[in-house]
Amino acid sequence: MSNHLELNAEQLASLNQALDDLEQELLSLLSATESGAKPVKLKDNQGRLSRMDELHNQSILVANRNVAENRLKAVRRAKKRFAEDIYGYCDECDEPVAYQRLLAYPDASRCIECQSEVER
Repeated sequence: MSNHLELNAEQLASLNQALDDLEQELLSLLSATESGAKPVKLKDNQGRLSRMDELHNQSILVANRNVAENRLKAVRRAKKRFAEDIYGYCDECDEPVAYQRLLAYPDASRCIECQSEVER
């Protein structure tokens, strides 16, 4: 199955670039937040509220990093599908994923209908 029937060369090039850009953005984010995700040392903050605030902020940071790591995995799976010439087809129904959806989410692996079913 060749996705070239569904997406033209310009669209494919644009989406491939979007995947590369998104991958770099996620890698930069993960690198920039790496030190903040390390455990909070109790002796660094003397006040109880300061420790609580720092622990709360750290838990939010860790959660955001988890989202970024999962998105990075999705981007890398999308790049693999791109290399295998199956990028842009739904993992569930094998129908083409709309170009507008791929523009918004270049790492999307499902068409909007199948994604909606998964999220129910």
